[in-house]
Amino acid sequence: MRVLNSLTDPRVGGPQVRALGVAKRLRERDIETVFLLPEGTDAFEKRASAAGFTVARPDLARLNPPRDVRANARYVAEFPTATKRIRRVIDRHDIDLVHASMTINYQAAVAAKRAAVPLAWLFNDTGTPWPLNRLTGHAARLFADEIGVAAEAVHPHFFAASVDSRVVYSPVDVDTFDPQAVAANTALREKLGIEAGTPIVGTVGNVNPVKGHAHLLRAIARLERRYGPVAVPVVGKVLDSRQAYFEKLKRLRSRLGLDDAVRFVGHRSDIPQLLSLFDVFVLPSTAEACPISVLEAMAMERPVVATRVGGVPEQIVDGEHGWLVPPEDSEALAAALRDALESPAERRRRGEAARRRVLHRFSMARCVERHAELYRGALASN
Repeated sequence: MRVLNSLTDPRVGGPQVRALGVAKRLRERDIETVFLLPEGTDAFEKRASAAGFTVARPDLARLNPPRDVRANARYVAEFPTATKRIRRVIDRHDIDLVHASMTINYQAAVAAKRAAVPLAWLFNDTGTPWPLNRLTGHAARLFADEIGVAAEAVHPHFFAASVDSRVVYSPVDVDTFDPQAVAANTALREKLGIEAGTPIVGTVGNVNPVKGHAHLLRAIARLERRYGPVAVPVVGKVLDSRQAYFEKLKRLRSRLGLDDAVRFVGHRSDIPQLLSLFDVFVLPSTAEACPISVLEAMAMERPVVATRVGGVPEQIVDGEHGWLVPPEDSEALAAALRDALESPAERRRRGEAARRRVLHRFSMARCVERHAELYRGALASN
């Protein structure tokens, strides 16, 4: 089987890295992936090509944020031409199935329909605003032979209960994120400027309002008043479009007296090593689908305190694998963090249970099987 995996963003990010990882494992099942990318950076193209995959780039315009009127007008104007170019890619590479990876993927969906090739469309977010979410869901019902969602919680954001979909959870590399394979690194703690003995409450995620960093800062201020000093490394990239938000966060940090506690450490490539230092991993998000950062922390046996949003309750059962709290509630978040820090034995128990859950439900092998099921379903429905 030859699958055309259409990614709507050519940068290297979580969805792209996971798509490449899945494609490597699908090869073992005689499913070969060709990646389709729009214009923009060649970062992911280089990575996929280095792994031996074919990458097609037929000069496709991209949808942009609503404020970029000119770019979006170009996307609409060139839409018919774009679908013709994708159809030529489908013919040239003898594609058996199109995988519309990522939610807003209209070009590939229409091209698949016109080429009479089965379409599997994966919805992987809960942030698409109304009415675009419902319009995209309607398009999937018209064009897709099989619909996938990144978590059960994603389905109602786009579809009525009567619409069928398959859950395709994001995977975590349990070999890379393995507490037995990652050696303790006291030098890293020193490099981060964290004194020995200071508890570490860390988070991983790009600096973005939806990640709830402001609520975390307010929770840490409460926690320090009731528990004592903690170190809070905030790991994640600050995109150019989020500089104003980042400056706002830094002002809030200073106003709360947290300049010594909270450290914005930027993008890091040593996430397993960082997670091994955390006493508690915290996810303060206001919206999520199936956050990979939570799964990585679970795989590393880190106790997780997270907000009850999107697919997070599908990852963590409160009281068994971590602590769940309401979103945008800094008092509840602080209380859960304090409970976790004051209960080392319970932290250890929940962390060990979290890894077992990841191995059973969120491993790469399980994700690859779900992709194969999605593809078989689309072929059978066409």
